[in-house]
Amino acid sequence: MTREVKILAGKDKGKHSVEKILYISSKEMNPDRAEWLLGIIREYWSIEGCLHQRLDVSAGEDSSRVRNRNSLLVLGILRRSVIGIYEQWRRERKNKRQSTLKDFYDNMNAFNHRQAFTKLKLFK
Repeated sequence: MTREVKILAGKDKGKHSVEKILYISSKEMNPDRAEWLLGIIREYWSIEGCLHQRLDVSAGEDSSRVRNRNSLLVLGILRRSVIGIYEQWRRERKNKRQSTLKDFYDNMNAFNHRQAFTKLKLFK
């Protein structure tokens, strides 16, 4: 498979590379199913690049020292709920460049999390 990568921001903005990569699968492959397999690969990496990256990097899920199974489950549910509230908050923002998850956390902290509760329609 050929993968094209273009860097959109940062010091390497505009750099472009083409990589040849190999996917190994236990599924029987024939040329008629190539599009289907490509769809599965893209779906996997879209999940990995969106939600997983936000949870790992921004929400600090991988650096969490919690090891109790019930606590992990509850924290995971809460983190994903926060991501949902964040997405709603971000859609309402005018300046998308200042709408990162860290900006959301800072904004919620500044107002004692009242905005998050109003998004949930718990308090008005």
